[in-house]
Amino acid sequence: MKQIVESFRTSQDILFSALEGHDSDAIFQASKQLGQAAAQLGAIDAGEIDPGLQPLISEADELMQASIYRLRFLRDHSSTRLQLLAGFRENQANTYSGSARGR
Repeated sequence: MKQIVESFRTSQDILFSALEGHDSDAIFQASKQLGQAAAQLGAIDAGEIDPGLQPLISEADELMQASIYRLRFLRDHSSTRLQLLAGFRENQANTYSGSARGR
């Protein structure tokens, strides 16, 4: 059981590093690995968890929250960059549609 929790924790570290590096391929691969580790962790009955693993599980929870914040930041950052690239001005993006040209 400790190995499953440690595997989950290691997967979180890999995802966190990928998020810090802004590497979309690494984020995707790390997310898949974390998903597999989470499935293994989810298969454990809550009543069977060794109380001695509580600090490791709490640390994993804190890292998960940090990863969520990083993902939200990257999403917002990417959205802003896309809007700037699209020529977003005054609540209207420049496109090739007729309405954007004033038709």
